[in-house]
Amino acid sequence: MKSRLKFFDYDTKNPSDCGQVLGIKFSNAELDWPGVILEKGSSPHFYPKNVYTPYFYFALALDQDLHWSVETANGMTELKTSPGDIWINPPSSPFSHDISEPCYFVILAVEEKEFLDSCSLNLKGGDLQFLNNYNVHDETIKGIVELFLIEARAGGRNGYSYLKNLLSLLATHYIQNYSNFSDLQNKSSAASKLDQKQIDKVDVHIDKNIGSSITVDDLADLLHCSKFYFLREFKKLVGVTPYQYLMNKRLEQAQVLLSSPQSDIASVGLGLGFNDQSHFTRAFKNQFGLTPKQFQKQSRS
Repeated sequence: MKSRLKFFDYDTKNPSDCGQVLGIKFSNAELDWPGVILEKGSSPHFYPKNVYTPYFYFALALDQDLHWSVETANGMTELKTSPGDIWINPPSSPFSHDISEPCYFVILAVEEKEFLDSCSLNLKGGDLQFLNNYNVHDETIKGIVELFLIEARAGGRNGYSYLKNLLSLLATHYIQNYSNFSDLQNKSSAASKLDQKQIDKVDVHIDKNIGSSITVDDLADLLHCSKFYFLREFKKLVGVTPYQYLMNKRLEQAQVLLSSPQSDIASVGLGLGFNDQSHFTRAFKNQFGLTPKQFQKQSRS
C-alpha cells in the first residue's frame, strides 16, 4: 500500500511526491488514532529535496545497515545508519536526502498540535525550538515506537487512554531531551556562550577517543550543558555540526596515516572509529574527492 504521509516543498509549500516510493506493509490506517500515522515498510531508494512534513517525525531503522547522504550547511554529509538508529525531524523543518539503496523502517508521525498537547510539561510562555537529529541512539524513543507498533497490530485493544499515555510519554521525553525546553527553564544557562577554551576541551576529548564511539551527549556532558544548547552554540562558533566536526578530524587523521608506506586502509578506518571500510571509503571520497586507495597511490608517487 502507499504511504499516507504528507510531504511539502519547503519553498513553494506545494505537495511533494517524494513519498510515493515508500511501500507500506503495515499501518494504523484502520484505527481511529487522531493525528497519528504509524507505518512499517521499505523503499528501494528515497530522494527528498528540500521538503518538510507537518509532523514530529520519528523514523526507526530496521533490518540492515543503510549508507546515505543528508544535506547540511556544508553540503552532503555521508551517514551510516544501523538497525535501531532513529532519524527525528520536527514539523516544518526542511530536509534533503540521497538514499540510493533499499531502506527498511517504522515511521511514527504525530501532527504538531496533537504532539504538543500531549506533553505533560508546562510549555506556555516559551519559544520552543527543535533540531533535526540523525542516527539518534535512544532506547526510550525506540521502545515507545515499538509499543505503538504492538498496539496497532493488536487493533488498538487497549483503547484511547493507552494511546494518549504513549503520546504523553513520547512528547515529554522528546521535548525534555531534544528541544531548548531546559534552557528556557534556566535562563542563566541559556545566556552563556561556548568559547574557544571549551572547544579546546572538546578537541582533547576527541583526540583521546578518536577511535571510539563519541556521541553528542558525551560532548554536551563534557561541557555541562544541554544537548540542544551544545548543538546550537557549537555550530554558531565553529560553523559545522559536532558530527561533521568529528568526521573532519577523523578524515584529516586518516590522511596522515594513509601517507605512511605501511598503512592498511581497513585498519586505518577501523582505528578511527568507522564501522566498516565501505563507510570509510565513502566519507573519505566525499571529503577529498579521492578514495583512500587513490590517495595512497598519489601520496606515495
